[in-house]
Amino acid sequence: MSYALRNTVVLAAFLVVIFGAGFYLTKVSQPKEERQLRTQVASLDKTIGERPAVESELKESEQQLVSMKEKYSKRFKVIPSNDTTALTYAYLNRIMDASGFVKFDMLYQGARSFKQYGYNLYNLKGETSYDNLFRFIWYLEHAKLMYKVGDLTLSGLEVRDQTSDRPQTVVPFTMELHAYYSTVAGLSAGQSGEDPTLYKNVSIGLNYFKPLISSEPPANVLGLVDVERSDLRAVMGDKVFIVDQKGVGHILRVGDEVYLGYLTKIDPGKNEAEFTLNKGGIVDRVVLKVRFGK
Repeated sequence: MSYALRNTVVLAAFLVVIFGAGFYLTKVSQPKEERQLRTQVASLDKTIGERPAVESELKESEQQLVSMKEKYSKRFKVIPSNDTTALTYAYLNRIMDASGFVKFDMLYQGARSFKQYGYNLYNLKGETSYDNLFRFIWYLEHAKLMYKVGDLTLSGLEVRDQTSDRPQTVVPFTMELHAYYSTVAGLSAGQSGEDPTLYKNVSIGLNYFKPLISSEPPANVLGLVDVERSDLRAVMGDKVFIVDQKGVGHILRVGDEVYLGYLTKIDPGKNEAEFTLNKGGIVDRVVLKVRFGK
């Protein structure tokens, strides 16, 4: 191969390489980069266009955060870091100082725990006047510590007062109470000191359990068990143990007399007892069940 031909081949090869590189840059690489740059520009234009709205949202969020911090610093409801039966019983006694006397028996039913909070579950069974019970529940819901009524069963019962011999209305009740606690720091602050809610005047309103016409219930002169005001504690085969309205324990068998009626059935499998009562000609069936605690 002559020198001139060799130089021509080398030059042709360089031209091919340069042409290929130029074609790749102009037809492949640069258009791709141009598309990417156009996409980035469009994204930046969109971001710039949204910035005023984002700044407005940020300002609103900052104002809301300031408001929430202010409300949190002035919060009234607190959740203690722990709860025990003794603490809850003492708190309920504080509430009774404001609401008036409420006779009740309290059973611990266990705890319900979640990630950073939980509550102890209690079952309360008792009786009181309508006014006292209304205030008692209102203070439970509105006073400082976090207590909630999960379930409530009420009934109005007309009885004869032993001292005045006049009919009066009592309200037997069964209540499921949740006593909350939390491990979150700061929620239990402010427990000490007086609770002003316990001294607020509570508007009672109309007593819906007061009968329009008195049934004039007979006096319980024999001191029999008033089933609707008593608590079934145990079922033992053919007999039951029941605590009456005065807190006195009794053992009853089928056929035994109670106030206004008789014990008619015992079901050990369901831990319950059935009574038949005659309320001035109206025959009523009352079932008591054993309440279990832990």
